[in-house]
Amino acid sequence: MISSLYDILSAGWGTMLLRGAGMTIFISLFGICLGLVIGIAGAALKSGGHWLARGLIGLYTLLVRSVPELLIIYLLFFGTVQPAADLADWLEWDDLMGKVFPTLIGILAIGLISGSYSVEVFRGAFKAIDPGQLEAARAIGMTRRQCLWRITLPQLFWYALPGANNVWQNALKDTALISLVGLVELMRAAVLGAAATRAPLMLYLLAGILYFLIGVCSQGLFVWAERHFGRGMTGAGR
Repeated sequence: MISSLYDILSAGWGTMLLRGAGMTIFISLFGICLGLVIGIAGAALKSGGHWLARGLIGLYTLLVRSVPELLIIYLLFFGTVQPAADLADWLEWDDLMGKVFPTLIGILAIGLISGSYSVEVFRGAFKAIDPGQLEAARAIGMTRRQCLWRITLPQLFWYALPGANNVWQNALKDTALISLVGLVELMRAAVLGAAATRAPLMLYLLAGILYFLIGVCSQGLFVWAERHFGRGMTGAGR
């Protein structure tokens, strides 16, 4: 096993796996950012928006959460691959289909999937904020903008952190599905390495270790964030 590991690393597959891990983190970060925007906006609309907006957000969360993630990725990919190919031919941009398009599909897919769960995470966070605090703030003359930035948002993110941690961990694992549309992330790099070296067990073990390390580091960051942003909020609801 040691010699096999040395052969794999000396052949450059270790570097390939690290690049794949970097792409996994990249897709996850941008996808989760899109999901957070969808989640916050959707939670705000679902909590106090027009009935039509509430209905549309509810339909979106129901559809995305009921359909397998892989099917969502396939629908996005095959629904846009021909227009993207036509655009690449018109622009004479070969890298559009080889690198840019799969990356965009990955970010959009992760964003839509994580956003559907983030809506409920942030809706729960909105409900956890004591409305008496906002009433008191308005009573002393604070504007809506001041209430938003000084009261609502700080508590909103703190209450949402545990749920957002779960959404992030799921987004990390969902990136493995993006490999099926040609994006070379961590799982795809492991598959390519396994085929080239005929040592699938070793390649998949290395990929699993990298996934685990990313997850552990992410968990540590969320724990730190929860403690840091929760200063002075002990007993504020959890």
